[in-house]
Amino acid sequence: MDHNLVGKTCFVIMPFGEKKDLDGKSVNFDKIYKDFIKGAVTELGIKCVRCDEIAETGWIHSKMFKHIFEADVAVVDITALNPNVFYELGIRHALNKHVTVLIRKAGTPAPFNIQGFQMLEYNPESPESIANGKQRICEFIKNGLASQDVDSPVYEVLDNLKVEVKPKRLSKKETYMYQLVNVPGKQIGMITGDIQNVKEIDVWVNSENTNMQMARPFERSISATIRFMGAKKDRAGRVSDDLIANDLREAVGTFDVAPGTVIYTTSGELQRTNNVKKIFHAAAVIGQPGRGYMPITDINECIRNSLELIDSEDFADEDICSILFPLMGTGTTQLSAQGIANLLIDTAVCYLEENPATKVEKVYFLAYNEQDLELCKHTFVNDPRIATPDEI
Repeated sequence: MDHNLVGKTCFVIMPFGEKKDLDGKSVNFDKIYKDFIKGAVTELGIKCVRCDEIAETGWIHSKMFKHIFEADVAVVDITALNPNVFYELGIRHALNKHVTVLIRKAGTPAPFNIQGFQMLEYNPESPESIANGKQRICEFIKNGLASQDVDSPVYEVLDNLKVEVKPKRLSKKETYMYQLVNVPGKQIGMITGDIQNVKEIDVWVNSENTNMQMARPFERSISATIRFMGAKKDRAGRVSDDLIANDLREAVGTFDVAPGTVIYTTSGELQRTNNVKKIFHAAAVIGQPGRGYMPITDINECIRNSLELIDSEDFADEDICSILFPLMGTGTTQLSAQGIANLLIDTAVCYLEENPATKVEKVYFLAYNEQDLELCKHTFVNDPRIATPDEI
């Protein structure tokens, strides 16, 4: 079992029962699924399911489409040249650009539209072939998940195609910490769920615009949440003293700041309710007429500048050793979310390695939704500078 792959899912697209191949020979696809495909996939720690195993109520096709889209891996057996199989393969290629593994019984011709695709072959009558095939399926899956290379012909041609699905919010608070291999005592990790439940981190970083104007208190953003939670309220729950926003306005004035600038303020009521000592406001986005707010070019500078601020003279007498970053810039469709997450985490790791005497002992990233969680996990488990994670 590969512990880095635990929690991943695989959906298998293939015929059920016994079917004839093109030579008229009977193939027991249930046996192929159980002993060959599922046997290999589950050995990796990945949950494997076929359409006939979906134990859910409702219209079966809607459940099938959901699994085809959401599965981290799809294994597709084209041996019977079954129309349903090719239909589901087409859906997979249209909805997901990564890790679709094609297999076939040796000698099965490939239809014109998928000729040239890499296919894993097996001989159901040869135990040696099945054993070798299981090993190769594992290699395909591990390499595909690690590289996230595009293997969908749809996305290779339509490289700007976007399938917009709102990530599911995470309600449960869980903390994952990773030890840095080269810097004893330093940790990097993530904390899931709503930031309002976080009560053990000294500094919260607020992703802000270059004009440093916080979002209105009831908008759905971290800026709005921090502003509201840090404000004094009257007995009716209304803001009576906008502590953090007022402090930020006083610190910055009416002028914009340079991209990547980090300004610190009081944490207002958050010190009492969530043990937050300071709020760092990072200029991570910039407004553009007609285009709205866009992430700054060097968004990772917000990470480095925040960490440097903790080690600056301004905080020489402050007992601050932990900081929480949002995944700044990963919510935009214009940029690669995984690439940005890699860059942000890499910047934090590099700073801790380059400055082993830093006051910072723990760096957290907030995984607010399922996408954030997957982005963080993928980066952490594939970075050799980070040790095996421990779930707290």
